[in-house]
Amino acid sequence: MPHRIEQVNQLIKEELGKIILREVDACKDAMLTITKVDSSANLQIANVYVSAIIKGKEQSAFEELRKNTGDAQYLLNRKLRMRPVPKIIFKLDAAFEKENKLYEMLSDIENK
Repeated sequence: MPHRIEQVNQLIKEELGKIILREVDACKDAMLTITKVDSSANLQIANVYVSAIIKGKEQSAFEELRKNTGDAQYLLNRKLRMRPVPKIIFKLDAAFEKENKLYEMLSDIENK
């Protein structure tokens, strides 16, 4: 992956994390966190993967986040000094849950 795309991904991750923390009310209940940003080579689209720290509320918080995508995009456009700012698409990160389940299983085996 080119260095510029990696920098843009990191910048989007940091700025969107701040925006979600401050601006999206539903995300505060489930404590959504951005796990990864994957921008296209032409920087037109950025897939933003999110995961919930508090389980059980992740689906409703994710749906609320998706409803507020336009607001988050607007705030990100104002914050970043680059053109074009990639169009953000939120996706639920299932890898984080798989890692937690694997960790729990290994912990159980270790304790036995």
